[in-house]
Amino acid sequence: MLNRFRLGIAKKKVIKAIDENISTTESSIKEFSKLLSDFKKHNYHRHNSFFNLCIFSDIAGMDLIILLEKIRIADRPYEKKLYARVIAVIIIDFLDNINLLLGRDCLNELKDNNMTEFIDKFKTINKNFSNFKKHNEKILRDIRNNTIAHKSKDALTLNEKINNLNVEDVYEFGLEFQNHVKGFIDLSTEIVYYILDYMREGRKL
Repeated sequence: MLNRFRLGIAKKKVIKAIDENISTTESSIKEFSKLLSDFKKHNYHRHNSFFNLCIFSDIAGMDLIILLEKIRIADRPYEKKLYARVIAVIIIDFLDNINLLLGRDCLNELKDNNMTEFIDKFKTINKNFSNFKKHNEKILRDIRNNTIAHKSKDALTLNEKINNLNVEDVYEFGLEFQNHVKGFIDLSTEIVYYILDYMREGRKL
């Protein structure tokens, strides 16, 4: 009884911390969206790729926060597997887009804006995502394609793959991936301050 009570308190603390994290991320998405919209209204497009990636990464990060929480607090085994399957979709779809968004669009934008001091940091983050994809893509894409996207028309195979899904492995993938997303978010904060400092001085990069 006492252990259950303590577990309940611990869960409430975790949920509170996650709620605060989600609230912060939602505010970040709103701020980035407003900046990007305002710039576009004034036909200022020099940072479109960067702010687009900021919003994209924040949304993926928030999705992961919620799903990782759900895996931990869910009691039903099938429910845990469902959250794990969705995590695989989010990670793979993000990785399929990130090389183009970060590795090409943002790097070119940094060069065009003479913000070369950030290029090596961007390359490091892009390399981290590439390495993660290289080592984990096969299992995550298999989960995405054969347990949630329902590409297989064989119900027995679908059921078998869902039953054999290792939730803890996907959870660990999610945590590792979340750290890589956080690395970009931390760098993006630094760049936003850099851009805003220029704006306050009445200059444009």
